[in-house]
Amino acid sequence: MNRQRHQNAFVKNPWDLPLPGYVAKTLRSLEQAGYEAYVVGGCVRDTLMGKEPDDWDVCTSALPKEIVSCFGARKTIPTGMKHGTVTVLIDGQSVEVTTYRIDGDYLDGRHPSEVAFTRSLSEDLKRRDFTMNAVAYCPSAGLVDVCGGRADIAAGLIRCVGDPRRRFEEDALRILRALRFKAVLGFTLEEETAAAVRGCRGLLKQISKERIQAELSKLVMGDHADSVLGSFHEVLEVCAPGIIDVSKRVSVERLPKDLTVRLAVLFPVETRAALRALKYDNHTVRQADRIARLLADRPAPRTGRKEILCLLRDEGREITRLYFAAAETMTKGCGPSGAAALKELLQEDPCYSLKQLAVSGGDLIRLGMRPGPAVGQLLDEMLTLVIDGQLENSSGSLLDYVKKRGVL
Repeated sequence: MNRQRHQNAFVKNPWDLPLPGYVAKTLRSLEQAGYEAYVVGGCVRDTLMGKEPDDWDVCTSALPKEIVSCFGARKTIPTGMKHGTVTVLIDGQSVEVTTYRIDGDYLDGRHPSEVAFTRSLSEDLKRRDFTMNAVAYCPSAGLVDVCGGRADIAAGLIRCVGDPRRRFEEDALRILRALRFKAVLGFTLEEETAAAVRGCRGLLKQISKERIQAELSKLVMGDHADSVLGSFHEVLEVCAPGIIDVSKRVSVERLPKDLTVRLAVLFPVETRAALRALKYDNHTVRQADRIARLLADRPAPRTGRKEILCLLRDEGREITRLYFAAAETMTKGCGPSGAAALKELLQEDPCYSLKQLAVSGGDLIRLGMRPGPAVGQLLDEMLTLVIDGQLENSSGSLLDYVKKRGVL
């Protein structure tokens, strides 16, 4: 789809984009040494949107060795000299500074076979993934926009730079990045870009599970995740087998903003296996698997005092809290609020774990009970009675029970 580009790619901003002091100092140092230097990519996009960037990237006409010479060996780290990137340490902060470059052929569907440095900012911007990321800025020259990125940002469009199929064939991870940006920013995929996302989805099989996991985690945590998880389910299925189509189930956006909860809902069957295949860490896998099992076994949570205390005993406070919050969302708030009942109960500081019992195993042994499994069994028995309301959680009450049992 053809569209009119800006006649003048070098657009002088009617306002100055705010730059942190250390970033502005980095640009000035390179310019004073005779080189061009711009902030580029996502930090410019976010600033144009009125958002605070997470980090700042700088591109420059200086070659890697010239960047090191400009700042000195003590203030630079050769992060990726082969690809033109040097980390500059300035005012206690770090900035990645990368030489303008042109990528060679992508032979593995992920990385260019070679990188050629260039002195042309325009050539560097034209190799980037999406127009909204192909924008650069410096105070002296203003905004450099050779691909119409500013207009697409204003319109809320995700558009590939150049031919979208070629962009995705070069690097299939860009398919997931497009969906992640849609989920996080709430932008619309431009028509040709959306068609290429679907048409090239088979290429996602080339991408490492670690890369897929990183993008998927950001995607599912996005404030606009539902539209992606529903409309592009067939794409996500290629790289994340087992993920459900949320358009038929639940709104992920309404779930607690917790990764394990959202993964538990998105992978309700064989949760552990699905997440292990995506290389999630053990804690995330265990927690998501447990929440998924609870949601399957008890889609409508039981909110009686004893039921909540038993759940706390078996699952702990965090999983119980997340389960109640997720279940309430998935049942659309029908029935008593488990989350509210849990909160009210916890304010009483009730006993639901062995650690909270007024008597410990050490106490029983010091009073004459022989060490062994019987100690643990007795403690479990007393905890159950406390949860049932048949025994008070006080040392006097618990020790009286022990004496009546004749074990001391």
